[in-house]
Amino acid sequence: MMSELRIMAGVSALALVVGVVLWGRWQEQRQQRLTRDLIPTSVHDPLLDEVSEIAVREEPKLGEIPVSTDQGSTSLAQAPDLRFEYDVVLRGHFTGNDLRQAIHRSRLMTQGLRWVGQHQGQWMDVTTQGGVNFEQCHGLLPLVSRAGRISEARLTLFADEMRALASHLGATIEPGEVGQAAERAQQLDRFCEQVDIIVGINVRFSPIKSPLGSRLLKYLTQEGISLGEDGGCHARTADGQDRFTLIRQDGAPFLPVNLDHEPISAVTLLLEVVRVPDPVTIFKEMFAVAERLALVLEGEVVDDQGERLGVRQCTTIEKQLAQVMGTLETQGIPCGSTLARRFFS
Repeated sequence: MMSELRIMAGVSALALVVGVVLWGRWQEQRQQRLTRDLIPTSVHDPLLDEVSEIAVREEPKLGEIPVSTDQGSTSLAQAPDLRFEYDVVLRGHFTGNDLRQAIHRSRLMTQGLRWVGQHQGQWMDVTTQGGVNFEQCHGLLPLVSRAGRISEARLTLFADEMRALASHLGATIEPGEVGQAAERAQQLDRFCEQVDIIVGINVRFSPIKSPLGSRLLKYLTQEGISLGEDGGCHARTADGQDRFTLIRQDGAPFLPVNLDHEPISAVTLLLEVVRVPDPVTIFKEMFAVAERLALVLEGEVVDDQGERLGVRQCTTIEKQLAQVMGTLETQGIPCGSTLARRFFS
């Protein structure tokens, strides 16, 4: 009897250990997924922000892709801008549906592409205009993104891909000059590296007074800052654009399962300068939130070196942000503009 009891006790203990290990691994994998989500790694290019989803490459499927019959709606688009895009012109007679079908058949890699043409004097996304006839369409490839500049080899490949697409449409193509586009991409990439700035403000809590995640998030809600699905907290505009974000300084996401028992030692408020329309004003707002957060939860506002961050230091930062705004304005990429959000996504 004692032997059987010992065996049963051993099996139970082993099952318990295995269960704890599996639970730990599941939690670790879940947290890793959420951490990766905190910094988006979307495969689409920022220039797709205003383009219909059909512009993203569709994987081959059996049968034809759906044909759009809606001719009453329009999807306005920006005119081609050769400062920032490589342009290949398609000439012929085709509809938006024809172009969609040709993209499907040619298996063209359309990541980041815009397809624009003029109809009744307005630029619009050709792929959304199912039955509208076009004599000319511009296939526009972005010269840069946060992933880097487009290479001359990729530009050449794109021109070749467009020739294959044109054959499906019975159209001709007029590609832009590859060498000039590659040179523009290199210059633009250097410029983007100089102005692509993210400003951070840290709020550090003492080890014995670190707030629980639930208490922190409760206060942030009062500030109009909400927890997102990515595990970060967001202060957003009425149309859903980020003004600034707040994350744990250690980079871990805020997990609902941990909020009630895990103290938070420090948080960082982040401002993506080029993606907001008035970074100076929003920086001031972000600093004010950080100070209130430190006051209510007994923390301290510090910079990345752990030094106290006060009004004098913030004034210096505001001047630097104003200079960046002016530089972007001069280059035709105003802070917070559609173009800026495309490039710096």
